[in-house]
Amino acid sequence: MKKDNANKLIVVAALVVLAAVFAILMLAAWGIVNLEGFASYLADGPVALRVLIGILFLAALLGTAFAVICAFKVGKPLDPAEMNLLRQTGGGTSYISSDAVAGMIQRVLKADKQVKSGACKVTPVEDGITADIKLTAFAGGDLAMLCSDIQQKVKTEVEKATGIPVRNVAVSIVQTVENGAPPQTEKRVN
Repeated sequence: MKKDNANKLIVVAALVVLAAVFAILMLAAWGIVNLEGFASYLADGPVALRVLIGILFLAALLGTAFAVICAFKVGKPLDPAEMNLLRQTGGGTSYISSDAVAGMIQRVLKADKQVKSGACKVTPVEDGITADIKLTAFAGGDLAMLCSDIQQKVKTEVEKATGIPVRNVAVSIVQTVENGAPPQTEKRVN
């Protein structure tokens, strides 16, 4: 938390310096501020002063580049469509991302011996979440029972861990493979 605040201050400071430099240059371009005296002082002044001012301008340029990069990363607001309410108390509000819930679901899928691989997408809804799961399953078992078991395990695990109601778990078996056989790749028709 402290690191985010420090980064925000760095970004704001660098952007303020950049805005000040651009404001001075803009006023000079409009003829409101006369920078000829400053330019002639630099041209005729000591070399050390010119080097120091050059380093300061370079630092301002690098700081501005850093600030622009950080502006896109630091303090990025949470996308409500990707966050699920965990708990709201007098001390604050807790959220969990849909990606974190999808990670929980992936662990449930990996624990099932009849599941070769799986992918899931978690979508927040008004009063909970829904999960869309696509599986590659090993052949030879009861696939209807596998879907039912996965639905129940996912619902139980997610609700137990987060308290968020799971409104729907859609399980689709998109491919079956023999034990030990690599999944077949789909042929593309153009």
